[in-house]
Amino acid sequence: MRARLHCPGCLVRVDLAGTVPASGACRRCGRVWSFAPDPPSLLENRVEKCGFCGNRAFFVQRDFDQRIGCAIMAASIAAALFVGSRWGWIWFTPVLLATVLIDWVLAATIGPVTICYRCDAEYRDVAGNLRHRPYDPHVAERYAEIKTVRRM
Repeated sequence: MRARLHCPGCLVRVDLAGTVPASGACRRCGRVWSFAPDPPSLLENRVEKCGFCGNRAFFVQRDFDQRIGCAIMAASIAAALFVGSRWGWIWFTPVLLATVLIDWVLAATIGPVTICYRCDAEYRDVAGNLRHRPYDPHVAERYAEIKTVRRM
């Protein structure tokens, strides 16, 4: 299991790989954090309860930077416009379909990441949990006030 948390004090990212230590301190502000996993789920390499905040609400998404995905889509639209204006508009759609195929291949090869709604802790290389669904803004709204206060 690999975990990543964001320091509650200064919001700096802390990456933890392999065996996650029981506690540690932020390298920037020195704030102490602790990790208390649910022992049965730790043995089965799955996430039932967040080890950092104790929350049980998680969402799953692909472990891919969305900014890179948006840049790829913008580049494909620019390439389709260029190809269409240069060699005829009949080639506009095939260029976009090629981008869709590339996107499908990337989606199939990139693994998921499980993220806590409350503290944004990220868990990688864990077994899938059927209760963890894709991001839901209605669930995230329950934790919006906590996150806003923390980031202020």
